[in-house]
Amino acid sequence: MDAENVVVTNYNQKIGILILNKKNTKEAGKKTLIAISIIGFSAYFGFTPLFNLVDGGVTGAVIGASFSVTFVIVLTMYLLNKQTEIQQESKKSEKVFEEKVAIYKDILSHTREMLKDGKLSREETVALSFSAIELQMVGADETISAFNTVFDTANNIYQSDDNEIVVINESQKMEIYKALSLFSQKCRMDLGINEAELNEEIFNATIEELSNAVSGKKDLSKYKYKNKEYGKGRLVLAIIKDYVKENKLTYDELLMIFPREKSGHKWGIFESESKVNEIYEESGKKYKRYYMKPDEVIALSDKKIMVSNQWGKDNIVGFIEHCRSLGITIDK
Repeated sequence: MDAENVVVTNYNQKIGILILNKKNTKEAGKKTLIAISIIGFSAYFGFTPLFNLVDGGVTGAVIGASFSVTFVIVLTMYLLNKQTEIQQESKKSEKVFEEKVAIYKDILSHTREMLKDGKLSREETVALSFSAIELQMVGADETISAFNTVFDTANNIYQSDDNEIVVINESQKMEIYKALSLFSQKCRMDLGINEAELNEEIFNATIEELSNAVSGKKDLSKYKYKNKEYGKGRLVLAIIKDYVKENKLTYDELLMIFPREKSGHKWGIFESESKVNEIYEESGKKYKRYYMKPDEVIALSDKKIMVSNQWGKDNIVGFIEHCRSLGITIDK
């Protein structure tokens, strides 16, 4: 038996034991619940006439105490069984979660190596098919469906060429990357990290970055503003700085002139200094989405702002067109 089969067999055994234990606990719980019901009926139909016959006293007290003790014992058994059932369900969920993470990471690692050398072999397509089978054990339907798209994309690329080793071109790489990005979103939802899919703007920006990385191309276009050349982000910073310098404005007034939607992304053209610092802290101080150096901070009449540095060849066009509508001259 090979290593992969051993892993699958061990996993199935562990999950099988957890499911069997849970089933046994449920059966015990059902029996205990039936016992509680029987005691309840017995108390109503049997003990009530008995209490009337003995007419209270010591005998009545003994019977009442005996019944109470029996009922408490059976009820305690039921509650303990229920607690055990909950604990077993928690262990099962924890184990399944761990296996999901392991399988998802393994799939992404495997496809990364496949794309790294830019070649696709029969062995790699077979490995992907095995990943699809593994995924069926623990993955949600939507996650499995998303991975099937990844597998179909890779398999179609391999089948379209007669060679044993197929070279993957840039366009085909992007097809696989897009399918993988959608798959990773479904993984995120399946793991409970987020209930909604990734924001469309973030997803599109990610795909654009992937496209640039795959093609090895970077748009280094320069723009002329007031006889100086700027890259995209620096152009926006220079324009906002000059506009604020020439016009005394509050935050809301500047926002009316340069509305967020003209940025073409979620970060807006600018944001208040306090909000930017909050965003930076939330990212674990990993991502600087704005120009944050002291000489880059812009002071308005009521607060300080920082300009976004999230500009690409697509969203800079809308900003430039808006600036021109305000009478600002920009040449490429």
